[in-house]
Amino acid sequence: MPVRLRVSVLCSLLFAASGLATCLALGADVPTEETSVVVIQGRQFKPERTVLHQGHKTRLVFKNHDSEIHAVVPIGLFPGESLTVAGNGAPEFGPEGLKRVLIPADGVAEIYFTPTKSGEYRYLCDMPGHEMNAVITVE
Repeated sequence: MPVRLRVSVLCSLLFAASGLATCLALGADVPTEETSVVVIQGRQFKPERTVLHQGHKTRLVFKNHDSEIHAVVPIGLFPGESLTVAGNGAPEFGPEGLKRVLIPADGVAEIYFTPTKSGEYRYLCDMPGHEMNAVITVE
């Protein structure tokens, strides 16, 4: 049995018996979730560019610090992606998946997914007169 496989099997048994700390001490690979936060303030998305990593579990958080409703309209990022939307935003879905999320004043929307395609994906706020946009880069 290869060493890495033996360590994984050992970690599985140790985790069941004594918790995650033992596996971490042995140096085993533990899947992690990346978190990226975008703040909406002054009718701007900050930062203007967010970098995510293909194949990594991701928690993408949008925090609206403005006193008005905003929308996050992703272009091309989510078609065919399995995702979950949490928080107090109102997601809208269409035939291709997530169309947009409306986020109330002082609200939060969290999108949980694993990016499967690399590239640059624009997103915007389509509320009248807001003219807000930014980019998500998946490497």
